[in-house]
Amino acid sequence: MRVIGRQFSGLLRHPKDVTSEVDDSDVLLRRRDEPDLRLSRADREAERTETFAALARTFRNLSVHNRGALGEALGEAFGWLVFLPAADRSLFIDEFARVVTAAADLDNYVPLAQLIREWRVTAEVHADPKHPHRILWRRHRVTLCASAEAAR
Repeated sequence: MRVIGRQFSGLLRHPKDVTSEVDDSDVLLRRRDEPDLRLSRADREAERTETFAALARTFRNLSVHNRGALGEALGEAFGWLVFLPAADRSLFIDEFARVVTAAADLDNYVPLAQLIREWRVTAEVHADPKHPHRILWRRHRVTLCASAEAAR
C-alpha cells in the first residue's frame, strides 16, 4: 500500500483533493509539534485488522505445534535474541506468541511493541557485562542470595 504524505493544512484547504487520494492509497497527514495522522479507508483498515489477527493466530499455532521453527523465525527477525540466555529466549518466544494473539484480538498493538522494547533492553544488558543495569542487577541478586542464606 502506497502512503502519500501531506501537510495537515492541505486537508483543511483542499479536502476533496486529499480525500480523493485515499481511494488508492493511505495519506499521512503531517502536523507541527503533534504526532502525524494516517487517513485510510475503513474497509482497508478492517482488512488489515483481519490479516493481523490471522498472522497472530498463525504465530500462536506455530508456538504450540512447531516451537523450534517459531524460535528460528523470531531469532532471524530479532537478531538481538542471540544475547539472551536460553531460558530468557524461551520465555520471549512464549510471551511473544501470547501477546501477539491478545494484541490482535484487541486490535491494540501497544502491548506487543512494549514487550519487544523491554526484551530488547534486556538483551542489551546481557550483551554488555559492564552495562550499569547489569551491575545493579547482579548486586541486587547477590544481596538477595545473601539475605536468603542469612534467613536459613
